[in-house]
Amino acid sequence: MKNLQDLLGFEAMMQTGVNFGIKILQIVGTLVLCWLFIRISSSVAQKFFKKQTEKQRLAMPDRKAKTLSSISSSVLKYVIYFVGLFTILNLLGVDSKSLLVIASAGSVAIGLGAQSVVTDMLEGFFIFFEDHYAVGDIVTIQNITGTVEGVSLRYTKIRDPQGRMHIIPNGSVGIVTNLCNDFINAIVTVGIAYNEDIDRVLSILENEMQQTSDMDSILETPVVVGVVGLDDSAVNIRIVAKCKIKTNFAVEAELRKRIKNRLDREGVEIPFPQRTVHIVQQKEA
Repeated sequence: MKNLQDLLGFEAMMQTGVNFGIKILQIVGTLVLCWLFIRISSSVAQKFFKKQTEKQRLAMPDRKAKTLSSISSSVLKYVIYFVGLFTILNLLGVDSKSLLVIASAGSVAIGLGAQSVVTDMLEGFFIFFEDHYAVGDIVTIQNITGTVEGVSLRYTKIRDPQGRMHIIPNGSVGIVTNLCNDFINAIVTVGIAYNEDIDRVLSILENEMQQTSDMDSILETPVVVGVVGLDDSAVNIRIVAKCKIKTNFAVEAELRKRIKNRLDREGVEIPFPQRTVHIVQQKEA
């Protein structure tokens, strides 16, 4: 009789182990499926919006279509997370009433301790629908200037000129300076010596700016603003050129080169810091 009880107990333990193993496999399978669905949905969303934009079926610029694709992928990801979580809880034997209780508790938690998450998501929608910025734009957010590489429901990714990636919660974005609305100004400041004839130099610079028509990135003839500062060793003159977005750095570099070469040809002195060193020799006692 005892052997029979031991056998039945062993079979029950084996059955429990098998059931537990099946549960584990089902949970792992659910997680794998969620991961696959996220990857597939993200890829499908990107291809869909790209195709629709190429065929001009979407009445929006390419940069906004990329942003919509990014946000859609983010929404799908959270939906899949939600479905996966409830599936796993159901596999663990949590009934529907308990799931509703958990959902209610989750709502309370959101109201009390996860307000920032909700704020981030709401701001994500506002950023897109009010077109504050989009993927590919050059923006300044919280004193960080760079290119927007991604916009999701919760955060914005910005890569600065040094290649560093900044991840900013949408709820913390605040004031945004978008440098990609139609055009951007290239600004160059050049210093000349105090003994130079300012009017002559201004005339030379204006003539040089008239010869920039070969620069495709410049939208209008650069404007010589005039004297903008009197430094310790130089009179500073500023030139402003309206150019295509994302070309301002290249335009500034080219203008500096042309200005330097022209001023050299005209014999205009560009001052630079100099220091006189006096060597004092001590007399031998």
